[in-house]
Amino acid sequence: MKILLVADLYYPPTLGGSAIAFRRLAHGLALNGHEVWVVAPGLKGFRHYVERDGQTVVIRCRSIPDLRIISAPGKTTVRVPLIPDGIIERTLDRLKPDVVHLQAPGYAGAIAVRLARKRNIPLVATCHSIPENYWSPKDKGSNVFKAVKDGLWDMILAMLDPCDLVCAPTVTACDLLHENGLTRQAIPISNGIELDRYRPPSSDEEIRQLRSRFGFPQDRPVVLYCGRFSPEKRVDVLLEAIPSVLRRVPAHFAFVGTGALDIAGEIESRGLAGAVTLTGLLDDQAMPLVYRAADAFVLPSEAELQGLVLLEAAASGLPLVGANALAIPEIVHHGVNGYLHVPGNAEDLADRLADLLADPELRRAMGRRGLELVAKHAIPESIKQYEEVYREAISRVATADRA
Repeated sequence: MKILLVADLYYPPTLGGSAIAFRRLAHGLALNGHEVWVVAPGLKGFRHYVERDGQTVVIRCRSIPDLRIISAPGKTTVRVPLIPDGIIERTLDRLKPDVVHLQAPGYAGAIAVRLARKRNIPLVATCHSIPENYWSPKDKGSNVFKAVKDGLWDMILAMLDPCDLVCAPTVTACDLLHENGLTRQAIPISNGIELDRYRPPSSDEEIRQLRSRFGFPQDRPVVLYCGRFSPEKRVDVLLEAIPSVLRRVPAHFAFVGTGALDIAGEIESRGLAGAVTLTGLLDDQAMPLVYRAADAFVLPSEAELQGLVLLEAAASGLPLVGANALAIPEIVHHGVNGYLHVPGNAEDLADRLADLLADPELRRAMGRRGLELVAKHAIPESIKQYEEVYREAISRVATADRA
């Protein structure tokens, strides 16, 4: 098949589950023999350009920085496509794809819906985020959120309704779409995990070497957080929980990522500098390694439609601690491969972490169960399911044409 992916968020430069998952999907489809093209925001300002990424072709459209999400001084992790109508239209006419697959919600994706539908090209959409993902839980009771939420849902549904098939990464995400007005069936397809890249450490010596590489201590368990430093991820809850954990068990905390929040300043003001390592943003080669250097993984976010980092951590043999919110319970099975904590409750999070850190055998047992549970999320299975969805979308359009 000739497949065109349209992504408002794509890695690089964007750090986030949907951006990384869409790139992995593109690479996996290409490895399966499909001709894969991607339209995504570029990094070179006000011009379009084309680049090779493995066996895929990425058409980078002109873009501007999204200044609301600052990753570091002078840098941004999100780029906004700048009037991409022309480049998307020319790509559709030149490539003549068998199917177009887009991220929702998204500006470029919405344009692709209009242009592809006009050309009667089969359309598939994956909804990777909802209005709640863009707001801190502390603000969700505000009048501003209530006023904006319905409008954002209307925009998402207007983008999804014209598509031939709609997907989302979890059952929870599909249910949310239906609850908010989607009338067609949504298909749950996991973002998937590269099990050949993410694996447990092979020996104690490997752990020692990796801890030395990342600057982690050798004499205490390490708790890992990976992700954006943004309000919806509730890193504030984790920072509040750390002193309580340290009063009960020796531990060290590692934060991998970047974002708008001044995490370094918070750590300093709380007197936690000796108990926390900030690695910054790690590249593709280093990410699988940092999981192997840790003993447990934590994600206090309340805005996950799946949580790709949870899959990566589980595939690395780590027990998980996550908020009992949205789709996290689909991956974190309480008392089996980790613990769920009360969302936003730092003391309950501290209790769960302390229980886990005090018991090495419990951590190992939960890590083994996690390896069993994550196997069904292997990315080849996700790609196989998307291939079936593409064929179904193509068949539906062909049947409608004959009618």
